[in-house]
Amino acid sequence: MAQGALTKRIIPVHVLTASYRIAGTAKVSNTGLNGLLSDPTSQFMTIMDASLGRIHDPDFLVQRLSDIRLVKDQVHSASVKRRQDIGPKGIVRAGYEHYNFFNIAITDSTYEYEGILEWPGRFDFTALMSGGTWEYLPIFEATVRSIFYPDLVVKCEAMLINRRHIATFTHSLRRDDEDSSLPGVPLGLT
Repeated sequence: MAQGALTKRIIPVHVLTASYRIAGTAKVSNTGLNGLLSDPTSQFMTIMDASLGRIHDPDFLVQRLSDIRLVKDQVHSASVKRRQDIGPKGIVRAGYEHYNFFNIAITDSTYEYEGILEWPGRFDFTALMSGGTWEYLPIFEATVRSIFYPDLVVKCEAMLINRRHIATFTHSLRRDDEDSSLPGVPLGLT
């Protein structure tokens, strides 16, 4: 008798595509949202109890659906309220035990992202963008804004950004004396 290998749990999630924002819940295993999005055995994901809204009118609810299926490649970002819902740390580099914290600003064709990147060892952009099997970059204390519709602003504790959509990336090392409770606007994106 086959038994499910991983325990499933339901977490609240907020997903942004190029045209829509979807809020609802997702069923994840012990690998969290990062495991669901980076799973190479499926190109799709399901959001349950979904609220669908257009990016250009973020306060207007287009539709409530019992579930909606998404193509994972078309997801620009997915955010969660609790840091632990993102899953285990997805960025692991051999030989490094200490994490550095970087204020980052990222853009893609539709959104601007700001937050904190936790990176083991010395910063290596090539490894960040092409290393590992994970498709989504985890950032913390995150803020995302729509480039074309500035009324859309999402703030969250943890966010995953699709690495395939990233157009620009800037970073600065966070100093120990900086107030980590305020993400602010560290690199000038507004």
